[in-house]
Formats: sequence, structure tokens, C-alpha cells
Amino acid sequence: MTVEAPPPSSRRLGGVDSLRGLAAFAVFACHIGGYWALGDPPKMLLNLLSNGTHGVDVFIVISGFCLGLPVLAAHRLLATRTFYGRRAWRILPPYYVALAIATALAVLPATWPLVVSRPADGTDIAVHAIGMQTWFPPTLGTINGSLWSVSLEIQLYLVFPLLVLVWRRWGNVALLGVALVLSVGWEVAGRLGDTPYLGDSHALPACLIQFVAGMVTADVVRRGRGPSTPVALSSLVVLLAGGVLVYTIGLSVPVQKVTWGAVGVAAVLVVSGPTGQVLGRTALEWFGARSFSFYLLHQPVLLLCGALVALVPGGWVVRFFVCGALCFALVTALAAIMYRFVEMPAHRQGRTRFPSRRSGVAPDGSVSAVSS
Repeated sequence: MTVEAPPPSSRRLGGVDSLRGLAAFAVFACHIGGYWALGDPPKMLLNLLSNGTHGVDVFIVISGFCLGLPVLAAHRLLATRTFYGRRAWRILPPYYVALAIATALAVLPATWPLVVSRPADGTDIAVHAIGMQTWFPPTLGTINGSLWSVSLEIQLYLVFPLLVLVWRRWGNVALLGVALVLSVGWEVAGRLGDTPYLGDSHALPACLIQFVAGMVTADVVRRGRGPSTPVALSSLVVLLAGGVLVYTIGLSVPVQKVTWGAVGVAAVLVVSGPTGQVLGRTALEWFGARSFSFYLLHQPVLLLCGALVALVPGGWVVRFFVCGALCFALVTALAAIMYRFVEMPAHRQGRTRFPSRRSGVAPDGSVSAVSS
């Protein structure tokens, strides 16, 4: 049994937002373990939480999948102007709101010691404003370290039309091969160089293989060639265990990226079947739809709350579970507000200013009701 390919006119793929929500929660849990003074939690717990950093790798795979699926369904090349216009309206307004908040916290004397190692300066602000912090690694953590993935998304959007051209002309294998060579080559070149101004493993080339893997997965799903649900679930469990092992023993960054990219692919294949339709009717889907705003806001909130959590009695169990749950609820509430008043109005504005040229076609490479 294979998963059913969504029809070209499909406007929603249930479960994708749920998967995005799980990835966002994994990053949140990872940062609790890294930022909060929990006391003396088991080392195994901290090691497990640290794997949540790879939630971003899953985000990247999902992004490639969500952008690739409607392009395949449209059977034509990307409407580049519409794509860029809609993508800009989709991510930049919430990004700049989150950046403004984080910048204020990173420069005010009362708050900067809680969120950054030094006050942010004009260079830090300028680099973040143009979304280039992944190419200037010394600036990554100077305002809000989590915003690096938005910088990466911007770069991925810029090269997406070129990737589509390669995809159309030479197919899945060639696209994957090019992405793998560029990703591994970038990491090797980084080991040979010694300059902080050429990017690192956060920059576009290093992460390209994961994004392209998502695009290829879109082709697999659309053709109905994905594995059955039991096989997809089993593969996901095995790959997750492999991802944890690879990260724990500290294998090279390219190996980690490929392994966790494979985890993302397996997860997407799982939600592309009946499991995704079930998840699409749960509260997790609601949270996942707001996960972009959640991700943008979570780090400064966690860092501000960390100063209070350190004073809470009761040991690591209370700090991690009780304080963590309260902080999660707070960030979720703030994310819901930003989603309602910033993210969705901007999304609608993008669709209004850059309308589809043909009925039923999403020329921007997005899936309605599935944010990316």
C-alpha cells in the first residue's frame, strides 16, 4: 500500500503543520536545557534535549516539501515575481516585529545582560535587518540566535527558482547530487579556511541538501510512490534513533545534516498518509500553524524567564516540567497574538498584492493553510 498522492487542486495537506509544531517544540525543549539553570538534572535528559536543535533541520525539509508540492502540481515553471513577493510578505513582517523586540532587549541596559553576552551594536542590527547573519557568524547570537534560520530561509527562497529549473531539466537524482556536493563541499572548505566572514554550517550551502530532500519528497508524494504508513513510521523511528546517535557521538556536521534531513523526510512521508489527516484534526495542528511566530519569539522569552526560574525551589523537576509548561503557555499565547495581528494579515496582503495568474495554481510555491 502506498500513500495517496494529493490531487493538483489540493489546497491542504493535513498534518504538515502538526509536524512543524513538533519541530518547534523540540527546539524549545532544547533551549530550556541549554539556557535555564535547572539544578542537577540527569545528564541523559540534557543529552536528549540537546537533540532538539535538529528540529530546525526538519523545518528546512518541510519548507522544501511545501514549496515544491504546488510547483509540481502546476506543471509549469515558477512565477518568480509572484513567488518573491508572496514569500517576502509571508516571513518578513513577523520577522521584523520579532527582530525589533529582540533588538530592544539586546540594547537596553536593564535587559541585555539577560539575553546576550554584550549589548548589540549597529553592525549587529544592520546585518540582522538584511537577513545576512548566517554569512557573518560572529553576529549570530548578538540579538536573537534563533533568527539565523530566517536568514537561511531568505537565502533558500532566493535560489529556489534556480533549483526548480535544475529540477525540471535534470530530475530528482541530479538535484540531490548537486545539493549533496555543495553541502559537503561547503563544510570541507570551511575546515580549510579560517575567516569568520564566509559563513559556517548555518549558511545556505551547508543546509541545501535538506531543503532539496524536501523538494524531492514532494515529487515522491505527488506520484503516490511513498511507503505505506507502517513502513514510514518504522523508518522514522529507526532514523530518529540514528540521528540521536550521530549527534551524541559527535560525527561530522555533514553526516548530521544528512541523517537529520532523512529524519525530516521520513516524518513528512508519515504525515503525508492517513496519520497526517488524523493529526490535522488535533490541537497540535492549531499550534503548528502558529509555530513560526512561536519560534521567532521563544528565545528571548526563555532567557528572560530563566532569571526567575533559577530562583524557584523544588529542584530540576519543578523547574523543567512546571516552569517549562508555564513558559511554553506564555510563548504560545504571545505567538497566537502575533499570528493573529501580524502574520496572517501580512500573508493576506501578499496574496492580494501578488494574485495568482491562473485559477487553482499557487505560483508562489505555497500550500494554502500550510504556512512555510
